[in-house]
Amino acid sequence: MVRRRISEIAGDADLDTIEAGQRHKTGLHGRGRSFLANRDSSQQEASELQVSTDDCRLWEYNDRIYAELNDENCKTLKEDIQLNTQLQPVVARKDPAGEKKYEVIVGTRRFWACQHIPAKTIKILLVEADDKQAYKIMRSENQERDDTSTYEKAMNAKQVISNIYEGNQKSYCLDNNIPEGTLSGWMAIAEMEPEIITVIPSRLEIGVKQASRLRSVLNKSTKTKKAVLSKARTLRGCGQTTSQIFKQLIEVGNEALPGKKIKAVEKTFSVSGDNQGVQVKEEHGGAIKIKISKKAATDKKAVLNALTEYLR
Repeated sequence: MVRRRISEIAGDADLDTIEAGQRHKTGLHGRGRSFLANRDSSQQEASELQVSTDDCRLWEYNDRIYAELNDENCKTLKEDIQLNTQLQPVVARKDPAGEKKYEVIVGTRRFWACQHIPAKTIKILLVEADDKQAYKIMRSENQERDDTSTYEKAMNAKQVISNIYEGNQKSYCLDNNIPEGTLSGWMAIAEMEPEIITVIPSRLEIGVKQASRLRSVLNKSTKTKKAVLSKARTLRGCGQTTSQIFKQLIEVGNEALPGKKIKAVEKTFSVSGDNQGVQVKEEHGGAIKIKISKKAATDKKAVLNALTEYLR
């Protein structure tokens, strides 16, 4: 096995300026290569190998939903690799679990494409990395590409925080340079109720603004949450867009917000020297309560005048 340093591999060609006609640009971008090159010198060595896709599996913390890949959204890449061979390698490590020989960290779409061509071989850049390092490599690459959906980022963050960072959101944010506000928006998506997710026609279209507004409505009260979930059940298979469904759910939740309590109207009249002689209180709903003191009750005409004044 020939082993070379990252700098030597990158020195063979300028990966960012390779001219290949209309070929689909793949492989590590500047940030991904920079991250690998800047690690501790004892970890900088990497091997470029051609292996069978049967010897590889996808890293479970990959932030692209593999099940969403198909012949429609990977057609160009698949045809390009089959016709011109794979331009740049995926990044992989030895499979820690031993289920396969290698675990693909970066390059999910290339992995899918190589699995679906007759040769079923794939070019990999083999590196040494634990889970946290692997996650940084993946984020460095995908942050520059920025071609994963917000939903994929959100679900991935939730899983990584739970399993790699032991539930510590702050450490996750600090370690990966992610603003806490950004993570909060992702969690509005990742923690969305299953009843809502199941009626969304395309999870990959869910945006942070929509999810945050809906979360705010759901958290208002038990009544609003019940109304939203009830509405969601009626929208299953309705044929509407993701945006239209969110709009309806938010509207229903807002309509179910408890009304503001109208403060009771209370007025007091002085009768027969008693400052609290006649008390009139109008309750919410129109009911009127009248309280007359013993001293005021001796002057019925004054009481009647007080009530007449109130009703004017």
